[in-house]
Formats: sequence, structure tokens, C-alpha cells
Amino acid sequence: MFNQTSMKRNRILLYSTAVYAVILLGTLKLNAQVSPPISMYFLNEYLYNPAVAGKRQGLNLGLSYKNNLTGNNGQSVANTATLDYGKGKNGFGLYVNTDKDGLINVNRFAASYAYNLQLSDKGNLRFGISAGVSSLEINAANIIGQVDDQLVQQFNDQGYIFDGDFGVHYANDHLSLSAVAPNLRSVFYSEEVNDGYSYSTFYFSAAYKLLEGPVTLTPKIFYRGLKGYDNIIDAGVNAQFSEDKFNLMAFYHSSNSLSFGLGYNVLKKYQMQASYTMPINSNLKKYTYGGVELGVKLNFSK
Repeated sequence: MFNQTSMKRNRILLYSTAVYAVILLGTLKLNAQVSPPISMYFLNEYLYNPAVAGKRQGLNLGLSYKNNLTGNNGQSVANTATLDYGKGKNGFGLYVNTDKDGLINVNRFAASYAYNLQLSDKGNLRFGISAGVSSLEINAANIIGQVDDQLVQQFNDQGYIFDGDFGVHYANDHLSLSAVAPNLRSVFYSEEVNDGYSYSTFYFSAAYKLLEGPVTLTPKIFYRGLKGYDNIIDAGVNAQFSEDKFNLMAFYHSSNSLSFGLGYNVLKKYQMQASYTMPINSNLKKYTYGGVELGVKLNFSK
């Protein structure tokens, strides 16, 4: 009798844990989509646009770590790594993203190709496409109960989902424009699939250098789409000092948050950036204290 009661309690606890995990996934992944890596705005645009792969000639490495402060240490942590290579008109890239959100682990791996079309002496139009896979699973090792239960097994049996992105990027000495269609899984699947990356629907961005000299100012505006939610506008500016050795950045997000960042550039090849995103809405503060991020971009060309 005792064993049956214990098994029943374990099963109830397991079901409750699994349901909580799914709900937590929706909350945290939405938060991650609402507050994407700050590195993507200036430091590493390849994080959102495959057309930028290989934009800078030679081999480029990008790394970022972001902790969305939700009240539990390490509850929502995202790590990204990019490797891209540019030679002539061609660009190639690799993208790896690993997220740990409580009981949920999300991984994404993608490869990219970009082609550069020279429009004028200073104007370039780039086209890029990414193809890869992503996975979503419950971390059974953190579940208290019968981890071999079919509910968890069925959830984890989703396996890898095939996905892709398409992007366009135009740039000259002052103006920079981007348009991206992310998460093109609907091209490959007739039914909706839940792989943890189904929120973003489009990206549009525009940046323009206003000043060049001891201080360079580059305002930038983003317009992002989220499935089932209001679209988001990000507006900010990046200020570079001392021959681009230092930079300060600030962004306002219509999702009721502010982002601030500072960076250091060594020989215009090795860049480091630290940033913080803070909520300015009392309702949003119930779920997150903000997010801290560290980003690095390295260029290994001679």
C-alpha cells in the first residue's frame, strides 16, 4: 500500500513538473525572444542575419553569454557561438546556440552562405541563407520522480526540427539596411512544430552614421515581429571614441526595457562588449530583473 501511494505521488509530481516546465518554457523563451542578444545590434549582426556571414574578409569568431535574471541562478542562460569566413564575394558561416531554461534545454545548429553583389564603389547588397536543426527537451536529470515516464519521453521524442533563415543586407559608407525572414520551418512542415524558436517572424533594421571623427555616432532602429504578440521597436545609438577603441551603446525597447553597453576594440580586430538590459515595467519585473551579457568578436585576417 505504501509503495502504491509513493508511486502515485511520484507520478503526480512528475506530471506537475512536466506541465510547469512547458509553462516555464513559454514564459522564458518569450522573454528570450523579447530580449534577444544585445550583441546582435552592433557587435555581431550575424546573430540575426545570415546575409552578414563573411561581410568582413577573413575568419571571424563571435561568442556571447547572456543570463536572463529570473530570480534563480542559471535558470535562463543562453550561449551563442558564430564562426564566419569571407573571401571575395562569398561568405560562409556556422551558428551554434544552446539555451538552458530551468528544466528545458534548447539547442540550435545552422550553417550559412552569403553572396555579395557590388552595386557601386561604396554600395554592397548581400543575400544570405541559413539551414540547420534545433531541438527541445526536458532535462530529466533534474526531475524528482519517475524520469522514465512516457510523458517526458514523448516530449523529448520530438527530436531535431529542420529550419532555415533568409536575409538581405545593404550597406555603404553611412547607411546600413537589413531584412530577415527567420524560422522558415513552415516551408518544410505542414503542421506547427514546437521547437522553442517559433516566436520571431521578421526583422527590419536601419542604421546611419551621423558623425565621423573623434566621436562617431550611429543611430539604429529595429522593427521585430513576434508571433501572437505585439511587434517590437528597438531604437538606440552607438557612440565610438578614440579612433573606435571604445564604444558606449544605449537602446530603448518598446517591450518596456532599456539596454546599455560598453565595449573595447583592440587594433580594430578584437572586440569585447558588456551590456545590461533592465525592465522598466512593473509587470515585467515580476518575471525578470533584466539580463547581463558578455560578447566577443575576433577577426583573424592578416
